[in-house]
Amino acid sequence: MSYQNLDGKVRVRAGLSTTYSVLAIAIASATSMSAVAAPAAKNETTVMETVVVTGSVIGNSDIEDVKEYPGARTVITRDQIEKTAAGSIDNALQRVPGIKVQDESGTGVLPNISVRGLKASRSGHAQFLMDGVPLTLAPYGHTGQSIFPATLSMLDRIDIVRGGAAVQYGPNNVGGVINLVTKPIPHTWQTEISNRLTVFDGGDAPLNDFYLRTGGWLSDTFALQLEGNFLKGESFREHSDTDVKNFQAKAQWLLSDTQEIQAFLQRYDAETQMPGALSPQDYEQDRHQSKRPYDDYEGKSTRWSVKYIHDLPFADSAELEVLTFGHKSERLFKWGFNSAGGHWADPALPATDVRTSPREFTVYGIEPKMAMYFGEGKPVTQNWIVGTRYVNEDIDYKLTQTPIAGGATKVPRDWHLDTDAFAGYVSNEIGLFNDTLKVTPGLRVESVRMTFTDRGKKQTADNKVTEWLPGLTVAYNVTDQWVTYANAQKSLRAPQIAYIRGLGEEGSELAWNYEVGARYTQDATSFNAALYRIDFEDQLQWQSSTQTFDNIGKTLHQGLELSARYVPEVLPALSLGASYNYLDATLEEEGANKGNQLSYTSKHQLGWDATYAFYGMDTTLSGFYFSDSYTDNANTSAEDATGATGKVPSYMVWNFNLGTDLYKDDKGKLRMNVAVNNLFDEEYYFRGIDTSPVGRYPAPGRSYTLDLNYQF
Repeated sequence: MSYQNLDGKVRVRAGLSTTYSVLAIAIASATSMSAVAAPAAKNETTVMETVVVTGSVIGNSDIEDVKEYPGARTVITRDQIEKTAAGSIDNALQRVPGIKVQDESGTGVLPNISVRGLKASRSGHAQFLMDGVPLTLAPYGHTGQSIFPATLSMLDRIDIVRGGAAVQYGPNNVGGVINLVTKPIPHTWQTEISNRLTVFDGGDAPLNDFYLRTGGWLSDTFALQLEGNFLKGESFREHSDTDVKNFQAKAQWLLSDTQEIQAFLQRYDAETQMPGALSPQDYEQDRHQSKRPYDDYEGKSTRWSVKYIHDLPFADSAELEVLTFGHKSERLFKWGFNSAGGHWADPALPATDVRTSPREFTVYGIEPKMAMYFGEGKPVTQNWIVGTRYVNEDIDYKLTQTPIAGGATKVPRDWHLDTDAFAGYVSNEIGLFNDTLKVTPGLRVESVRMTFTDRGKKQTADNKVTEWLPGLTVAYNVTDQWVTYANAQKSLRAPQIAYIRGLGEEGSELAWNYEVGARYTQDATSFNAALYRIDFEDQLQWQSSTQTFDNIGKTLHQGLELSARYVPEVLPALSLGASYNYLDATLEEEGANKGNQLSYTSKHQLGWDATYAFYGMDTTLSGFYFSDSYTDNANTSAEDATGATGKVPSYMVWNFNLGTDLYKDDKGKLRMNVAVNNLFDEEYYFRGIDTSPVGRYPAPGRSYTLDLNYQF
């Protein structure tokens, strides 16, 4: 086991390969849309970083893990987040090729993230991890992130793995894995205080983001870190009051040179008003107004995890990891509902009722796994990863409706879902020709038993799903700089509680994912190109009009992703980044809509950023572009009077950031960033967002931000 002692030097237990050590030194660097990007500003504090995933196909979610990875992948670091003026997690993802965000709030409280054309609503087709631990409310029965217990200020980097990780990380891995990596515990005790104040054009009050972190190693063997993040204020629209409190504590205890325990505890509370969509007429009149006075949201979550890691004295290197995790979460959406005629969500019509959807989630999981490395110094090497996982989910799912004029509250839905899920996986990375060629076959099996209870109808139904999910990845190092790769993997998304509803045996959504690509890395310059294809069977699509899932059958998602980072040797103060995604996402099921473009998918996506450092200041101009998209599977172009259908126009957004150190010495530094988001005040909108699916949902306009960060 290697670890960093208080003198800052790496200690390694004799006889073990450092490649598979439990503790690793953080790589100080930055990235852009390119998988490997420009170097980050030097970290003045030596850190001892907790390995995010041990015995893992994605490593520690570091820049260095990307270089030879056999799939499309992007790592965004804290340095890149700051330079591109990102104010929330979803905003930080806007420039990653293949990712599209419907930003309904401007605060990041409820992100809607789509990967390669998979539906964005509540990020239900994106598998989120935090430090390698599932972040999703219920990994099997409720993948929608209707509580998103993460805030940008607490993150060190974001790892977006779009292909090649499905064997180890499942379920709901059709769109890959997004790992949110929290800030490491510093080597020496450190305190960080930051305050980010954002003022929106047209907004009534600013949005303030205050963050406090303190932590370090109390001895050679024990470390502790405490964090608090407070988001309060309004966004750019009426009826948008926001109040978020996020507390985290993490500890690390080195039991010996070969054993350690990592512990994590979080409490997250969020309350926000939801301004909702506007009719086309109201949007043109004033896009900052709100016509949805009853729409609100509350979310609470307590999350924990404990990880035991043990380096074992056999093979060339072996490591046992046992992860236990769980959470108890509650969320409540409240929205206006029209039952007097017309569409229930038409923002031009007054609500007659108020609906609420209180849901409670209790989740527990345990995952032991082992990594074994054989063949060090030999022509053929093997890295085996073998693991199993058990997850129990307990979900209470209600829907109530109360007349505004007075009367009895109805309960159209009172459901319960209990899930027991077992998974096992095995993979072997075989290194040939001095590890120039790496071939990794793997297999995952999912066995899911669900018991659905409709309390109102006093009905119970069982549902059992078993799927074998093979995978294969290949990476070939053509030179020290060039790597070519290919992968093919089968993925699934388990039946969702909103779709099962006592119908009996319901199958999973299944997909085959394919990628072929190449990556070039030379110092701070890099390039990546990837062709991808997703063959989806029995895809479920949320129908906002009926508040249910429909099985739209087979869909095909295929395209090309490009990303590049260039730092001229003759002008190292300049860093240029660019990305492009072409997406052809179509319905393949027989019928009138066969061959049509999937709703809310843009065929073309561009991202860019340019940073120039001079006189101690970093100036960055960045932005993104998305082409137009359709709202429905019929590909209706003309907008109707309510705004429920019709094309969503293309949009282009530019951001500007200026950063400089106001004060810096050996003991600490004070850094300032000044940013303008949506520099040219592009007015654009979305449609079809959750509890307000009809009309135009305005996206954030221009905003101004002052960010001060003091570390000592």
